[in-house]
Amino acid sequence: TITSDPVLLLDGHVVAGTQGCRQTFHGATKDPASPIITATEPWEGHGPYTWGTRLLWNPDTRQCDFFYIAYRHEDNYYPWGLAVSDDGLTWSKPELGIETFDGRPARNMLTGGPHPDKAVRSVVRDPRPECPPAERFKAIRFTYDGEFMSYSPDGRRWTEDPGNPLWHVPSDIIHAMWDPMRQRFVAYYKIWEVTGETPDSTQPGGWRPVTLYMPAFGHEPRPDGLTELRGPAVTFHPESQATVEPVRVLLRSGGQGKEDGGGGPLTGAWHSRRVMAWAESDDWRHWRHERVVMRHDERDRPDANIQYIFVMPYGGYYLAFLTMHDERGHFEQQFAFSQDGLAWSRPWRGNFIGLGAPGAFDSGMVLGLTDPILTETQMVFCYGGFDILHHQSLDMPWKSAIGRAMIRRDGFASWDSLPDQTGVVTTEPLTTLLPELWVNADAGGGRLLVEALDENGRVLPGFEASACRPIVEDTSCCPGCRAPVTWTPGNTATALVARPFRLRFLLDNARLFAFGFQRNKV
Repeated sequence: TITSDPVLLLDGHVVAGTQGCRQTFHGATKDPASPIITATEPWEGHGPYTWGTRLLWNPDTRQCDFFYIAYRHEDNYYPWGLAVSDDGLTWSKPELGIETFDGRPARNMLTGGPHPDKAVRSVVRDPRPECPPAERFKAIRFTYDGEFMSYSPDGRRWTEDPGNPLWHVPSDIIHAMWDPMRQRFVAYYKIWEVTGETPDSTQPGGWRPVTLYMPAFGHEPRPDGLTELRGPAVTFHPESQATVEPVRVLLRSGGQGKEDGGGGPLTGAWHSRRVMAWAESDDWRHWRHERVVMRHDERDRPDANIQYIFVMPYGGYYLAFLTMHDERGHFEQQFAFSQDGLAWSRPWRGNFIGLGAPGAFDSGMVLGLTDPILTETQMVFCYGGFDILHHQSLDMPWKSAIGRAMIRRDGFASWDSLPDQTGVVTTEPLTTLLPELWVNADAGGGRLLVEALDENGRVLPGFEASACRPIVEDTSCCPGCRAPVTWTPGNTATALVARPFRLRFLLDNARLFAFGFQRNKV
């Protein structure tokens, strides 16, 4: 059922079949003006960046609120602050008068609260009408005591939940959001998956494979070829709530990869990789149904893991932007999608945003995408950039900053006609209550035609390709990257309203990004 949202053509969820064309995934292009936000305040330490923080439209102020993080390694301090924008492109740091730093007003620094060294929050604006005004903005953050929840009426002044810590998952980075499809809050969070073998005389060979979900910060190599690991371990109970208990385990060592700056090796007889887990909540206070939903696979580097994912519902899917990390110490961004937010597809392993050139502010790490800004023709993503590798923060001077990159609106993937062939893309059966069809396509060197079919694949009278007004331009020059589709004589998709149909797109030297339906323009 098609609403006013765009329809992306990522997989068989929408696309029933193709011929004479291939699918291409597209990365974002960095803005040469980057970095767009740099360190100007004493409290910002090495500089601002994004890492589990959000960029949200605030309807009360009619501005965009950009929550960002900073870091001071000399005292392992993670404060957070706020930048604002009227258009999502030009940012300023407001004089909030909330916090102090070194005895002086700290301009745009936000409340630290208990454990101010771990102040960084993932922020959600609660859209429910019944939400108490004092809790309109909700936030979650990591501390060494557990996850803390806080609330704010305006996203500026925050109050801690008196029951903190309310959730005990040993994760130091969390992306939380309101899920409009589930009508509840969900959280995606990093957790360490430790894999290895432990001594067991009852097993053939004397070893038993083990998988534990726990940080590896407390590992101690022993002279007998074993490593002792201590810490809080999570046991998942997907039908209820995860439990966390302290454990002590011995693991066989051998061929261990180098320390990557995150507490344990990514390769070796035992190793510790980051994987992505998920949980949901009806009230922001009680989280349940925790489970692992994404991890590296055989198509990734052998030492790869996933540090973080930013997720957003868009175009009929959940879209995810993965911060990939390996023993080289680089962070880069990749793309994934899902129909339910739990089972993910990663057909493309190229970089959605990769490293900058040597000497650039993002030459070492690109991390933590935030909510995109939609312009007439582009989607603009902000991200954090570091000029060092993950394990170098204590070895050399460094800076961080915030950059941005752009992609064509709805342009994550396209179906491109093959040379000297007419590409055909046919959809699954659709229904809609909206009368005007549009396409996002690049047919500047060729043309695109559309046919409407019944459920059985027969062309509906009046909706033949021969009656379709050809699309012969790149619609990136059109508002919203959208060009209307009509058939002669002046026929629109009105006759398709409230009945099942399919669409067949015919591409000659053209590429199709997305389509959708809207109300007739006045």
